[in-house]
Amino acid sequence: MAASLLPAGGPTPITDGSDIKDALFVSQVVFSGFLIFFMQVGFVALETGSGRAKNVRNILLKNLVDLMLAAMAWWAVGYAFAYGTSAGGVIGSSHFFFQAQGEAARRPWFFSWTFCVAACTIASGCLAERTRLVVYPAFTLAISALVHPLLVHWIWAPSSWLGQVAACRPLDFAGGTVVHMIGGLFGIIGAAFVGPRLGRFEEGAVKDMPGHDMGWVTIGTLALWFGWYGFNTGSAYLWGSPSPVAAQRAAMNTTLGASASGLAALLLGSWLGGTYDLRLCCNGVLSGLVTVTALCGFVDPYAAVVGGAIAGATYVGFSRLVLRLGVDDPLDSGAVHFGNGVLGTLMLGFFAKPELVAELVGTPCGGVFFTRTGWLQLGMQALAVVLVTAVAGVCALAVFGSLKRLRLLRVDVSTELAGLDAIEHGGPAFEWSGAPAGNGRLQSDTGMA
Repeated sequence: MAASLLPAGGPTPITDGSDIKDALFVSQVVFSGFLIFFMQVGFVALETGSGRAKNVRNILLKNLVDLMLAAMAWWAVGYAFAYGTSAGGVIGSSHFFFQAQGEAARRPWFFSWTFCVAACTIASGCLAERTRLVVYPAFTLAISALVHPLLVHWIWAPSSWLGQVAACRPLDFAGGTVVHMIGGLFGIIGAAFVGPRLGRFEEGAVKDMPGHDMGWVTIGTLALWFGWYGFNTGSAYLWGSPSPVAAQRAAMNTTLGASASGLAALLLGSWLGGTYDLRLCCNGVLSGLVTVTALCGFVDPYAAVVGGAIAGATYVGFSRLVLRLGVDDPLDSGAVHFGNGVLGTLMLGFFAKPELVAELVGTPCGGVFFTRTGWLQLGMQALAVVLVTAVAGVCALAVFGSLKRLRLLRVDVSTELAGLDAIEHGGPAFEWSGAPAGNGRLQSDTGMA
């Protein structure tokens, strides 16, 4: 009876098991893409809470610009370079403007775009509060049109040159290597070129510059954690043998890795600093999520816990190293994403379980702890780290170096002191109605000073 209500020429009813399987596959992957897109809400909350109130409009606008430009670039060339017919194993050469059919469309455009835009947003957080708006479109186009697609093709495309050089290929289950390493490295290099915020380093000491709202930082962390299940479980359906079991394993490992890392960062931070630091705990959770992104489908749960615990410590140490080098990263995004992207990629060389790799990739390769070929796998993971660092690093140096030479990188001192919102965006994001003028307490508490 329901079928009789369909209009002529309407949808074709599902008639057999293969149709149902295809429909479930599409539904799962598209829904996972929705979850990953929701991570942008988490990024916005995390970045605005970590910044001062006088720069909130600027942060909100540049996040929207990143989204829109990445969509245009991924549609025009990014998807084609990543997933098109391989040209000599180096880069995709077909399906520009998403002219993709059949097997070429197996990794759907929307789902793959959400990975790309995540890399762009990661980088943007490192540059907050002192960077010209024009900088964000420049590096967003570089990442989404060239760097991310090229490295995706090398790491994930079965026909790429990197997949042919040895019996084992580099493993990256859901983008710990080709998303988080790229975004984090671009962010660190950009922050180094743009320089620290005024007052961040004085007389050889690091001055604390807290954000205006830890509530938003925590909400952003939880929103990112929620969206991360789309990253990691959705990826389980895009390997050679899509497996709901692999998706469940990915979800469990994601939960355990984030929890272990958040606890490790909180405990280590309290031991080193003498206080229980909420921001440190939030970034610890994110560090575990980054580490487990590369691991989650290829390892047993204990490995996710071990990786998470190491990730919490890695974040604390990497964050201190970045500050020691004089680089100001308001969100610690470089430490969270690049440092732990490297960690997760390398850990696969030790903890990848051959049976799980064979289930998804089709080759019985595994980590050092399981098989004699583990040293080869570890070598391939190290090669992936070197390649991503080299390609993304060189491109980032070119983009930010050119912008600095053209004097387009940083706002002037008066704009930074007054706040980017007041000078470049027509006024502050918040209306403090009813507050007396010159209320020092209000200004200090909200970061308006």
